[in-house]
Amino acid sequence: MKIENFLVIGILLLAATQIFPQQKLTLKEAINIALKNNYDILLAKNDAAISGNNYSLGNAGFLPKIDVTGSQTKTVTDTKQEYSDGRTVDKTGAASNSTNAGVALTWTIFDGLKMFTTYSKLREYKELGDLKLRGQIETSVSDVIQTYYNIVQQKYNYRVAKESISISEERVKLIEEKLSVGSASNLDLLRAKVDLNSDKSNMLNQEVTLNALKVTFNGLLARNVAIDFDVDETIDIKEGLSFTSLKEAAFKNNVDLLQSQKNINISSYDAGISKSDFFPRISLNSGYNYLNSAADANLVRANKSYGYNYGLSFSWNIFNGFNTQLAYQNALITLDKNEIIFQATKIEIESSLLISFKNYEKNLEILKLEEENVSTAKENLDLALEQLKLGSLSPLEFREVQKSYTAAQSRLSSARYAAKMSEKDLLKQSGELLQN
Repeated sequence: MKIENFLVIGILLLAATQIFPQQKLTLKEAINIALKNNYDILLAKNDAAISGNNYSLGNAGFLPKIDVTGSQTKTVTDTKQEYSDGRTVDKTGAASNSTNAGVALTWTIFDGLKMFTTYSKLREYKELGDLKLRGQIETSVSDVIQTYYNIVQQKYNYRVAKESISISEERVKLIEEKLSVGSASNLDLLRAKVDLNSDKSNMLNQEVTLNALKVTFNGLLARNVAIDFDVDETIDIKEGLSFTSLKEAAFKNNVDLLQSQKNINISSYDAGISKSDFFPRISLNSGYNYLNSAADANLVRANKSYGYNYGLSFSWNIFNGFNTQLAYQNALITLDKNEIIFQATKIEIESSLLISFKNYEKNLEILKLEEENVSTAKENLDLALEQLKLGSLSPLEFREVQKSYTAAQSRLSSARYAAKMSEKDLLKQSGELLQN
């Protein structure tokens, strides 16, 4: 891309910042915005709410079923009837009315303890829904942290690019001064200007990267993507994390492991529900009925009855093609399967945690080395600048020193970000991300 194109992009981005004034956004504020607005979190909250609503006595089968029925029927017919005793009924437009109403109650009082097991299963589903919500919150918060510190990293790289421009501008100025007294050549000046333009192009590229990340971050927060903002200057990293403590926390709090345990509990209750089909079912039945009918053509001109009924019903499936046994056996197999998945998940979490911890330790070591490198490279740059002024160092040699300093700063920025991401991964896997 030509430098003119970068300048156009820079102007457009500057216009955007004037429309939406830049404000400081802390990581804590960003997380709070995401918790309120993030679409994935909102969807997970709805799913958790459904699981919570399903956890009820009525859904488990504890409560009775009550049905109310009613009907009103009116008919008009032409009737002609002959009886064996010689009587006849011949009516035209004979009307009849019938009113029928009733209420019926059915209440299962024993079903092989299925309702108790179902209620416990619904509780597990509710808690599983809460765990899935927590898992989505952890994922979204992790994305926010990662993107936020990526912006901090790119902001630092942007400052490095600006600093490199300042150094290159000073180099051009020195060569121009030397050229005026005949101690430098036009070739040196042209090379210095080319390097300066290269640094400016790099800064514009960095600005494009930074602004693209901000747009992505606004989308993650589910807010207007054109809002500009500033971020913190530094990346603070927790040191001294203990693998033993993280492992203990992971086995207690890791959301994937807790969900796997919930699946075991649900499978256990499914087996109990299947087993309850081996037992009889007893229900209490009661009701009240009302009937009122009148007919012009019938021998009984009016009929009215009402009253209540009650009783018990008993049912017991003795044989259904071994389907009950099959369902129970499959439920036990599913239970065993989920127990295996739990053990596999536990090992996977421990392995991932160990890898992340080793990465964390190495990234901290790399970070300390890069901090030392930047300090050394800065001293080397200052010394090279003095030598350039004195004429004991060529412009090309100075450029190499400058590039070495810029590269050291870039590596330091990457090392800080990598160490912070290692810390973030450890806290997420141990289930402690939301507590920090």
